[in-house]
Amino acid sequence: MKKYKKIDKNKQKSAPKLSKFGFRVMAVLTGVLIIAVGILCTSPSKAADDAPYFPPETDEETETEPAAETEPQTEGETLAPIDTGGVTFIETETDDAPGTDTGKESDTADDTTEAVTDPPVTEPPATETQKIEPGEPEGKQDYREYNGREYADNETFVGEYKTDRVSVGVSNVRDGDLSYYICDIKLRSAKDFHTAFANNSITGRAYTSKIASSVGAGFAVNGDFCGYRSTGIIIREGGLYRDKRSDNWDLCYMNKYGDLIVCKNDKESGKALVDGGARQSWCFGPTLVENYKAKKNSEFNTPDLSRKDWAREPRTAIGQIDELHYIILVVDAKRVSNGLGGWNTVGGMNFDELAATFESLGCKTAYNLDGGGSTTMYLNGKVANEPCMDGERLVSDIIYLK
Repeated sequence: MKKYKKIDKNKQKSAPKLSKFGFRVMAVLTGVLIIAVGILCTSPSKAADDAPYFPPETDEETETEPAAETEPQTEGETLAPIDTGGVTFIETETDDAPGTDTGKESDTADDTTEAVTDPPVTEPPATETQKIEPGEPEGKQDYREYNGREYADNETFVGEYKTDRVSVGVSNVRDGDLSYYICDIKLRSAKDFHTAFANNSITGRAYTSKIASSVGAGFAVNGDFCGYRSTGIIIREGGLYRDKRSDNWDLCYMNKYGDLIVCKNDKESGKALVDGGARQSWCFGPTLVENYKAKKNSEFNTPDLSRKDWAREPRTAIGQIDELHYIILVVDAKRVSNGLGGWNTVGGMNFDELAATFESLGCKTAYNLDGGGSTTMYLNGKVANEPCMDGERLVSDIIYLK
């Protein structure tokens, strides 16, 4: 029989007891470790892209769209949409002014905002612009009306882009030195109206034609140069990328029905707009037409210099006639040296003339976008207008159809 050794309980060594001091030390170390792990887990990583803030999902059926193709990022700050946890997207300002000489001064970030410096951007020398001459039908009939709107006597068909979802007919109006393009657009849904950043970066820079080509656009114009400022509500494709209000600018946004709404930029937060269904927004301005009525000189929310009668510039602006029916105006102008180190502008429009033109076209709402050297229109693979700098200017964003 196997014998078991009897153990004297009195001789057993008891486990060492932890002193009160040792217990306190271990408790402190454990607390520090927990805090450190918490910080590491909650700190945002700049190396990774956060998902855009989109409104909460509903049971409503929505149309599925293929993701837009974009070029790999080569410059600027990677897209980092607003974090719903309260982290504000920090943007950079650049020394390059936007294309239009409106006299507006750049907004500056709050003292609490940490500026991030973009790498220096070297603009390539201007290349020869491919143009579509006014009146060239491009194999299609020479329209005398488009989307039900009859052409004026001095208006000539330029070209069109059509799919089963969108149609845009472009015509050119000439009156002496003035030349501008009317882009008459009809869509089936607000989701057929698209926007894109240069190189998928809100502070990136690229030519309008290059951005348009990278996303497969058939028609495009420059946007509002949103990467130039550090303020303004930026909503693109239903996602919120910046939520910083400012009463120095007018805001224009497109709601889920495709309606253009204009207001002061301090009226609502970007998150509230997105939750309400806003799909796009622009923060350049000013508002040109509201309730079918053109605004007058003193009503424009813009510096006094921009209101001067002689402040005629190349312009890009958007208006809405009725449901899913829009007009984009692209106004050309040439800058001619005055021999004194400056230049004179030949052609172009001031804000009064631009607003009156939208009103005459029956627009209930119209809003000014970036202009000057940025004014560019892309149609069927070509630059269709005549940029004032004898070539395209680097911009941060576009409006496009595909």
